[in-house]
Amino acid sequence: MKRRKRGGQWSEPEPDLSTPMREIVGLLRDLVDSSGLHLKGLQQLLLTEHREGPRPPSYQVLSDRLRGRGLQNNASLIYSIIAVLAPPERKEAMADEVRQHLLDARAVLAGDSPQTSQKPASGRQDPELVDLLRENRVLRHKVERMERRLERREKELQALRERLRAAERPTPTARVGSAQDEPTTVTRLSPEASAAPVPLVRADITAEADAPSSATDAGTGYRYEPSDVTIVTDALRDMPDFEATTAAALRNALDSVLDGRRTGRFDLATLGKAEKTYLGAKVTHELMAAWRLQPGRETDLLIGRQDVALKFTTGSTWTITPGEVGRVCLLVSANDQRSNWSLGLIRIEPGHLSKAANRDFKRTLSAAGRQAVVWLFHDAHLPENTLLHLPASLRAQIFTADVSERGGQARANNLFRLVQGRILNRTTVSTVSLTADSPKLVRTARERLRREGILLLGGTGQQVEIARTLGLPVPRNGEWVSRRVTRRRPHHGDAPSITLSDEVWTVAGPDDPVEMAPSVATLR
Repeated sequence: MKRRKRGGQWSEPEPDLSTPMREIVGLLRDLVDSSGLHLKGLQQLLLTEHREGPRPPSYQVLSDRLRGRGLQNNASLIYSIIAVLAPPERKEAMADEVRQHLLDARAVLAGDSPQTSQKPASGRQDPELVDLLRENRVLRHKVERMERRLERREKELQALRERLRAAERPTPTARVGSAQDEPTTVTRLSPEASAAPVPLVRADITAEADAPSSATDAGTGYRYEPSDVTIVTDALRDMPDFEATTAAALRNALDSVLDGRRTGRFDLATLGKAEKTYLGAKVTHELMAAWRLQPGRETDLLIGRQDVALKFTTGSTWTITPGEVGRVCLLVSANDQRSNWSLGLIRIEPGHLSKAANRDFKRTLSAAGRQAVVWLFHDAHLPENTLLHLPASLRAQIFTADVSERGGQARANNLFRLVQGRILNRTTVSTVSLTADSPKLVRTARERLRREGILLLGGTGQQVEIARTLGLPVPRNGEWVSRRVTRRRPHHGDAPSITLSDEVWTVAGPDDPVEMAPSVATLR
């Protein structure tokens, strides 16, 4: 069992723990250590995975349990940690091992108790059976709550059908000889009817005519009641720079979980299971901050005063829990390989889900569900993960550091030397150099690469103008672009050029000689 190191997260187990419980504590601690999580991360992961069930313990209680204090009476926590951290192929074996340790621990406790021999065996309660009954009771209450919710939805649906039938009945015409005939009622459906059917009713028989969430057709006198999806869609589309803000937030979330400046990783395929689970929570937090939204009353977000569940995937499927049926779901996907992202809305109905469910009762969208999604953005541009899209051979050259230089600086030099004419951002430089001080590395690389004729430009005013004049990609703040230059000669013709240090420079070709590039370090 691992002892607590200076600054580590483990303290000594309880001194009076039985041998079986010490085995369980050691097993759980090894799982947490191998996952790379701290206790705060484990608590957040348990909260994410068990949103519909009992809340996980607080940080202090979780710390006490992983010391062994009270752990013997909290079997559900043990199995929950195994469920979220253990490799799939070992979960069942670990659960069996823990079950045997618990039985052994209870046998030790029964043997040590002086009262054991005084009570008949038939009068003792099996603690494992008590835990099982408690979990079944929680599950039964959850099912009953879901059944009541579905019953309310059925009643609302029936009422809407009645209103629709009433609206579709033709109004009787006036009797012969009357001064004015009554017009026949014409029913129209709103454009959003295909996504979420909403009855169209007369303005004079609905609720308040001045409700802000409705609109009246001036020609017919009918008022269109927008669905929840429409309200959320309008609220999102009204946000300034929504597409750019969302793309940047998704990029930040992916880069944050990859944590390239400490791990050197740039591919989501290298994430562990716990990190992939945490990625969904990180995307929710980044989007909530970027959109300046508050958490929902019962779901992830509150958008246009509507509770909205956010579902994220790096693939093409989303899993829906039973509690999200009837709710508006915001479906978000991001594909780092194709550098695109999508965002759509759907109000989940039973017919939108596949028949097959996993053991947590989660289901995916059916073909009808996919057709019902209202896409705000489909395959929109995601800021590029540059290292991921470089050839493997080129990446190998970049990460090969010259032993005569500091490794991080040498790799940064290699990056700007080998990847020219392409925007490189702070995350890329930090991942290559394994340090957070990208600007310092860039300043050193700029002077080092001048000797090789390479001009390294940043996102400041004058350097931006140089890049634009030479026809290079224009960097922004926190971005850089490098390119080898040479003094302009007759054979360059009308190629873009610029005067620096009283000489005219242009982008160098493969046959141009290597000349020391002009200094741009003082340009701001």
